[in-house]
Amino acid sequence: MGERWKAFHQPIRIGDRLHVRPPWAEPAPAGVLDIAIDPGQAFGTGAHDTTRLCLELLLGLEPGGELMDLGCGSGVLAIAAAKLGWDPVRGVDHELESVEATRENAAANGVEVEVSRFDLLRDGPAPTAPTVVANLLRPLLLAVARAGFRGDVPSRLIISGLLREQADEAAAAFGAHGLQEHARLAGGDWAAVLLCR
Repeated sequence: MGERWKAFHQPIRIGDRLHVRPPWAEPAPAGVLDIAIDPGQAFGTGAHDTTRLCLELLLGLEPGGELMDLGCGSGVLAIAAAKLGWDPVRGVDHELESVEATRENAAANGVEVEVSRFDLLRDGPAPTAPTVVANLLRPLLLAVARAGFRGDVPSRLIISGLLREQADEAAAAFGAHGLQEHARLAGGDWAAVLLCR
């Protein structure tokens, strides 16, 4: 029984460029970016549809410059961004366990992610960067849209954590900041949207 939980965390391949796995799974073959994520007490190893969809949208962007991960969880998106070429990469989460997990996973993957505690509901406008990823549930995404950004509106914003039927509402909420839908992906019951300024 003690090790059976590990069976729930299986490696995933995103396109032909990215392999996300728990630390006990086999590494990726040569030529594929390998990311090992220990779920610890934080959310996820990257296998959930919402994370996978965010990674797919991220792979479609030209990397470079600063990236902010709002609600970084175990650090999957931030670490992938750092491996793909964004720099600097920063992340925030309101859970202390997530901040620690992201910090540890980034170190284990040999990348730098500056991570800090931040409550998107209580601490005011969201931290920002030219590229922002936000894999959050609908109420938090709508709260971010209402409060806005602490600094310039991102040029590119990936939002997920949304059921398919919630995607239109969440995308429209960011229209007030001059962000318009550029691409949408769906998997299972979930959707992710790329918004551009």
